This record gives sequence, C-alpha cells and structure tokens, in this order.
Amino acid sequence: MSNPDEIFLELGIGTRMRRLQEMMTADAERFYEEMGVNFRVSYFYVVYALSVRGSMPIAEIAKLAGFSHSAVSQTVKRLAGEGLIRTTAMEDGRQKCVELTEDGLHVVSRLRPIWDDIDAVIKEAMLEGGANLLAGIEALESSFVRKSMYDRVKEKQKTRAFAPPAFEIVPYDIKYNKAFYELNRRWLEAYFEVEPIDETVLSDPETHILSKGGEIFFTLIDGRPVGTVAMKIQGPGSFELTKLAVDPDVQQGGMGRALCEKVIERFQARGGKTLYLETNTKLVPAIRLYEKLNFVAMDPPEPSPYERANYYMEWMGANNDRAAAE
Repeated sequence: MSNPDEIFLELGIGTRMRRLQEMMTADAERFYEEMGVNFRVSYFYVVYALSVRGSMPIAEIAKLAGFSHSAVSQTVKRLAGEGLIRTTAMEDGRQKCVELTEDGLHVVSRLRPIWDDIDAVIKEAMLEGGANLLAGIEALESSFVRKSMYDRVKEKQKTRAFAPPAFEIVPYDIKYNKAFYELNRRWLEAYFEVEPIDETVLSDPETHILSKGGEIFFTLIDGRPVGTVAMKIQGPGSFELTKLAVDPDVQQGGMGRALCEKVIERFQARGGKTLYLETNTKLVPAIRLYEKLNFVAMDPPEPSPYERANYYMEWMGANNDRAAAE
C-alpha cells in the first residue's frame, strides 16, 4: 500500500533508492560487525563481481557495476590496502587485472551464507508488496541505456517549446475586469489610437455590454487571462462580435479562432439572426481568420461609431462549403 504522505514519487526515485540503500547498508554492516569481518558494504560490488566472474580488469568491473572507472579504481585501492585483492599489470601494460587474494576468498566464504540470507529476504519482501523491484530497475536501466534521461528530458523540452499552451475559455467574472481593459488597450495601442468610445466601453463592460444582454469570454492559461472577446446586442436578433484581443506573447494555438467560435456558438444558442463584426483592412491576418469562419464582407448597413472601422463582415452560417473545408 502506498504511503499517502510520501512526496518522493517518480521524480524522487533517486532519493527513494538512496533511502533504501541506507536502510539496507545499515543492516548489512550490523551483520558484518557481529561476524567480526572487516568488510564494508561499499566493497561489495567489487568483491562480489570477482567472486562470480573471477579476475578481470578494472574497466570490466566498472562496466558490470555501471560506475565510473575512477570510482572503481578508488574502491580497488582501498580493498588492496585491506589485503582482500591484488592487482597485476596486464600484457598491454595499460590496464590492471584485479583478483581476490587468499584473505579475500576467505572473507567471501564467510560472507556467502549471510549474502544468501539477505538475497532470500529481499525476494520475500518484494513478494509481500506484490512488486518486482528488480524487474522495474532493469527496465528503467535498459530504457536509459537506450536513450539517456538527459536526452529524453531535452526532447520533452523541445516538444513543449513548439507546442501551443493549453487554455480554457470561461465567461466574464468581475476579477477579469482589469484584464478585459488591458488586453484590449494593448491591442489598440499596437495598431490604432484609443478612441473615446473605446475608453468608455473598456472601462465599464458590465454597463455597456453585459447589462444589455451581451456576453464576454476569456481564455485562461494556468488561471491567467490572456485573451478576450465580447458579443454585444445591437438590436433584436442582431449581435456584434467585438473586443477580440489576445496577449501577443501567447498569440498561438488557435486562441483567437477559439474565442470567435465561442461567440458563434452563443449566437446560435440564442437564436440570433445577424452576427457581424467591424474591422480594418490593414488587419489582414484577422480578416483571413474571419473568412475561414465564414464571415463575408458586405456594405455596412449604417456608419460605424469607430473611426478605424472600414471593413464590415457578416457571418453566413456554419454549413457553407468553404467553412466546412477549413
């Protein structure tokens, strides 16, 4: 049964392995001390490898254990100082061959029974938990041999860098009032001048949009508003898609389109007859988006209250062949 208070899960597997190692090391060294054997757990991998495979170069021990050559060399040096192993130069003179001495063989013969008992206890403990820890470790090691953890993480970072951020669309809330103003004003200042009517509507959307039956929506990333759009009522059955603005720092991932589609969805749900928008001919990318959503340019039925508005479009419905192809 998992511990609900445990915080070190997959990300903390190194910490968990060290914790387990320290538990087992403390118990194993108690046995060595009780037996009166001058042996440390840190010696185990070298001595055990030599007892199983016989004499071999330091490089081979390092390969079997998966440790660095320098780390193994340090352990070999300590074991040689204890008189448990000896090293001899190999024929090429570049490597040293390591083997157990008589004292080393004697220590192994004394420790073999306790090693067998520890081996059995570990297997029993894993069965108690219904898990095969060894198989899991082998699978993890094999995976990281095929492709290192570093390379795998770099791939994820690269993928994330090009992936659009996940966002959600939510209706207006008073806590987003400031964001509605700032997102729209930032967009306006980038392309046009802020007109008096802009300041009036943006400063009080509850009065000028919501109280008249309009709706406002926001896109959120991790709870932060980064895009907005409004649907204003302009007469019986007539609605305007307006105040579309997306933070330029996150202007990707189809956010603008999603906001427009939300307005279209609400327009249909409310049984609207006309959905229109006003824009400017210099906003070519925006016009292309509106065309993909099946807005079509028309002559405006009346002058716009905005000086910048020189292009009028109406939505032609969802069943148009062009919209379906998009």
